[in-house]
Amino acid sequence: MKKIALGISATAAHALAPDTQPAGYVIANYTIKDQPTFEKYIEAARPLVPRFGGKIIVFNLNATVVEGPPRSVIGIAEFPSLAAAQRFYNSPEYAAAREFRTASTEGSVVISEGFFPSSSVV
Repeated sequence: MKKIALGISATAAHALAPDTQPAGYVIANYTIKDQPTFEKYIEAARPLVPRFGGKIIVFNLNATVVEGPPRSVIGIAEFPSLAAAQRFYNSPEYAAAREFRTASTEGSVVISEGFFPSSSVV
């Protein structure tokens, strides 16, 4: 009989620690209607993400839509927690930048908690 050893890395073990919380995500999917105003949004919003502990993990101006209404832009910013994502989105700094996006695009933005496996999944 062969023995199979299953291990879990220190990083994975930390990810499952009970005091750890799942990441928070700001997910935007939209179509640009006014490029010059959208560029003002990018200029204003881009430096804010790291200030709130986040990082942009997906940004594609020409995403391929395979289901649903066509929206070519997809952007996903990851934050350490749902609360951090909400602080970013609701901050006065981002509210000022957001005005450029809402004036120049049509689509949606969602804030979501990331997947956090329970110990019964592992």
